Amino acid sequence: MLARILYTLSFLLFFYSVANAQIGNFLKNKLEKAVKEKVSESVDKKRAALDTSNFNYAIAFLDKSESYANQELGDRLVKNADVLMGDDEKTPLEEARELMDFGEFNYVRRSFKLAEFYLLAAKLAFEEQGATTDVNYFRTLANLGLLYEQMGRYTQAQEYTDRALQLRQEHMGEQSAAYIASLNNKAVLTLNLGKYNEAETLSKKAEELLQSNSDTKEMPYAIVLNNRAVLSQTMGRYEQAIALMDDVLATAEKSLGEKDGTLLQLMTNKALMLQDFGRYDEAEATYLKAIDLQERRLKLNRKADPDYAHMLNNLASLYLITGQEDKVEDLLKRSLEIYENKYGKYHPVTADAESDLGKYYRFQGAYDKAKPLLESAFNTRFDKLSAKHPATVESKEELAVLYWKMGDIQEAKGLYDQVMEQTINFINDYFQPLSEAEKTNYWEKIKPRFFRFYNFAFEHYTEYPALLEKVFNYRILTKGLLLNSTTKVKNTILTSGDESLVSLYKTWVDQKQSLAAYYSLSKEALNEQRVNLDSLENAANDSERRLSQLSADFAKGFLSEEVKWEDVKASLSPNEQLMEIVQYPSFDRKLNDDTHYAALIIDKQSVKPVVKIIKNGNQLDKRYYSYYKNVMRQKMDDQYSYAQYWQPFVSALNEQATIYVVPDGVYHQINLNTLQKPDGSYLLSHYQFRLIGNPKDVQTLKSSNTFKKSAFLIGYPEYGSSAISTLPGTKVEVEKVGQTLKAQRFKVDRLMQQEASEKNIKQASSPGILHVATHGYFLEDEKLGEGAVFGVQVEHARNNPLLRSGLMLADAGKVEDATVSGTFDAQNNGVFTAYEAINMDLQQTQLVVLSACETGQGDIKSGEGVYGLQRAFKVAGAKSLIMSLWKVDDAATQQLMTSFYSNWIGGENIAKAFHNAQVALQAKYNHPYYWGAFVLVN
Repeated sequence: MLARILYTLSFLLFFYSVANAQIGNFLKNKLEKAVKEKVSESVDKKRAALDTSNFNYAIAFLDKSESYANQELGDRLVKNADVLMGDDEKTPLEEARELMDFGEFNYVRRSFKLAEFYLLAAKLAFEEQGATTDVNYFRTLANLGLLYEQMGRYTQAQEYTDRALQLRQEHMGEQSAAYIASLNNKAVLTLNLGKYNEAETLSKKAEELLQSNSDTKEMPYAIVLNNRAVLSQTMGRYEQAIALMDDVLATAEKSLGEKDGTLLQLMTNKALMLQDFGRYDEAEATYLKAIDLQERRLKLNRKADPDYAHMLNNLASLYLITGQEDKVEDLLKRSLEIYENKYGKYHPVTADAESDLGKYYRFQGAYDKAKPLLESAFNTRFDKLSAKHPATVESKEELAVLYWKMGDIQEAKGLYDQVMEQTINFINDYFQPLSEAEKTNYWEKIKPRFFRFYNFAFEHYTEYPALLEKVFNYRILTKGLLLNSTTKVKNTILTSGDESLVSLYKTWVDQKQSLAAYYSLSKEALNEQRVNLDSLENAANDSERRLSQLSADFAKGFLSEEVKWEDVKASLSPNEQLMEIVQYPSFDRKLNDDTHYAALIIDKQSVKPVVKIIKNGNQLDKRYYSYYKNVMRQKMDDQYSYAQYWQPFVSALNEQATIYVVPDGVYHQINLNTLQKPDGSYLLSHYQFRLIGNPKDVQTLKSSNTFKKSAFLIGYPEYGSSAISTLPGTKVEVEKVGQTLKAQRFKVDRLMQQEASEKNIKQASSPGILHVATHGYFLEDEKLGEGAVFGVQVEHARNNPLLRSGLMLADAGKVEDATVSGTFDAQNNGVFTAYEAINMDLQQTQLVVLSACETGQGDIKSGEGVYGLQRAFKVAGAKSLIMSLWKVDDAATQQLMTSFYSNWIGGENIAKAFHNAQVALQAKYNHPYYWGAFVLVN
């Protein structure tokens, strides 16, 4: 080992002496003409100022890394060249600077081997002189970090970037431009290594320092914003990413010309973001404009420019998405050729292009062409990025899909085992510090991988039965992932005992309550009051993200406590079964619009799950669901729903068993009890259903369910307008429920008429039971008009289902007139939205009963559930909910609720009490319209 070190040192000394000897001749041959035209002033005047700054900022792109060298760097290289060419004797430090300058010059020219040669020589020269505190030594290290990142040598890049960052912090301070540049470069390197949370922290700090630095130039700030935009895009925050890119381009255009290469790269970034956000026409127009400017800029040299290849590659991806497949292959082949010529075959950027072309060939069924490209891309990413990098895992999945389609199922299965394991790790690593909106976006990006695997598993489980077990286990891990994550963060905060954390949580709740009020105001009213809604939303989102980051200390790895399907099986009693329903898009060349349903069924004796698959999912979601709703509304016999929704599962189920059902898709919107068999009977008399959110919830239900003997009953409000009909049955309902609970020594708060207000329900603090008897509503997105609906501006409600569902309380009838005048108390206007309900404290609430119309309705998200009142009260902490799927009969509902409470308080478990109450009501009203509107969700 010692001999090896000495040999390396002697080589570097030789390397330095050769480099020093070659500089003069090289410059005279290559730069003499250009330099003599440009030299206009002495180097010494500006050397000191220039040496204390750093003009190389790493720029993050969505599929490659680049760097920016601003005009001052180019000017300085030219101005310094007279010194390099001069015959005067130079000091050793001046010679070291020359080596650094020429390394930078070659870096800007993308002559990376020469750049490495001179920068390493400069590093050694500074060290020989003991000048390791010279600002140009720091600069040399930083340049080496940038260079090695460009070359795909990330281990060396990390080493030099970290050293430069540390030295600049110690000797130049965190306010220096040089430190900020190194911080930015570290953020980009970390992003490219797939460490997104760390990258965001570094990027934000760089931005804050730039904002506080009065000497900051425009382009460095634009670059840091760009890097944040790319990170936002990577994490699925599309709107934030595009907004940041608008600021980036506005700033960059002040400093750069229309044909500047950096500006065109930034335009390409924005086009990719527009593409991912589904704004395809805008994306194509932006691509074509950038390509046209680049072609005019490069003229005959475009075949050697990687930025041009970058644009071609991205345009090809857009054409593939939009079905213009005839335009794709040529663009991808041209971009790959440029990358190979510029970077060589074994570079991450080349691997990206190989992967894209390989995926295209696989998509076309040209597997022989796809295989060598996808294998080469994987090998490069594995070597250059690491086995756990998201790009490497993506390559591995592409190979799994390729082998699957080629018929090599065993090889595909082995690859998919590794891919899915690492994907779970990604969720654990990246999820916790995000806000709920950001979690949602990230999950939407990663969820398609699970869908592709489900297709693979359901296609080949007969050869490999263990695939069904894996699907079941992944469903346990991810079913209701967003809901479970949000509730876990909230529970962790409120039980942490950390006063500062709880205080921040209360601040966030206040911010959300303020937003709920402002959502009722029109744009004109917001402008008059000088309210910047975007700023308030960003502040609330920042607070939520901060809460997630802090609470992560108490809840690390929220998927790490794995429950397997065998554990769920062990929790079942002999006469119990569990059915996990999976809604998923089918996969051929890609995931498509054909929806399938699969039911994974187990009981206590199961050796493996049984699967039953329904392939006409689109008909279940639309045609047959419309029929089902009409049957209920018109009180008709149901001739089709049983055959479509239930018959495919019957052979795997036991009559009279208790069936734990984990619904998905349309199964959230129908009540299984109401399905009518050909003999006229309903499933209510054949099974006892228990709806749960995740298979592992069976274990929770088996544990003790003791709760506070307190009840908060609110109903029969005075709506304040004849536009909303009164519900006399709710008065009787609240009174009788109150009497039943008081007889069992419950502490009962009973609020009716004017006391049944939004203000009062918000003050309910974790009662054992929360019962609300009134009108409810859910507004479908596509049926919204303009202006305000139920006190919320449509422009806000359109994209947020929590603003489109709610409960009508006291004075709700005055909302429409008050919205016009803007005179009402928006926070307590009588319309209690799900957006507001989510902030309630129901941590110790066993049951919420929403005795109103359509309280179980909402937007359905595959694998995640119903976004509406159901989700809101679950996040608020409620253990179980009773809610309705359609408009209910006032008198029948009053009888159902009274019977349920009598059964439950009388000693039956909650599920049996509710089931028996429905059976009793059926004896009076046979049609399920009367007794089947309500469902119990645990």
